[in-house]
Amino acid sequence: MRFAGSALAILALAALPAACSQPRQDIPRAVRVQADGVGPLRLGADLPATALQAKRLDPAALPVGPGCDGRDEFAMHIDLLGEASSIMAMADAEGRIEELIIQPSAKADLRTTDDHACLRLAEAFADRFSEKLGRYTTGSHTQKASTIEQVLSYPGGQRVQARWFRGGGNCDFALRITRHAG
Repeated sequence: MRFAGSALAILALAALPAACSQPRQDIPRAVRVQADGVGPLRLGADLPATALQAKRLDPAALPVGPGCDGRDEFAMHIDLLGEASSIMAMADAEGRIEELIIQPSAKADLRTTDDHACLRLAEAFADRFSEKLGRYTTGSHTQKASTIEQVLSYPGGQRVQARWFRGGGNCDFALRITRHAG
């Protein structure tokens, strides 16, 4: 069977995008939580290099830049252990990751009636990481002028910090993985 010249040209043009496009890089379906980090964001790793790898997980993530405390920072929003989460990685002066903060995205404007309710939510969040980090213990309980703060500590030094703000009942909590736990 012979094709007219125009029909053959149309077929060639239709196949061109598929033939010229770069191969699709598969995005990991599950991000692993480990004692020293999440996915490619690991303590001691080069932040700019691992941020490029992590950007595949959240293409909308901004590049590495100065954070609110002056350290270089990278943040991404991903599904972590079945819940939308925000992950921030901060670097030391040499550009190596020294701290990761993981928070549930859906609980950004959370309000509770008291610090005990806030702690129960933080414990439920901490339970999600116990399989990888071990069973946490309830640590310090600090009353400050405007907050009541509690720490749940894992055996490897990772910790969930919960804060309840007296003025408006705001509750926030985050898993903190730091190079120098404390």
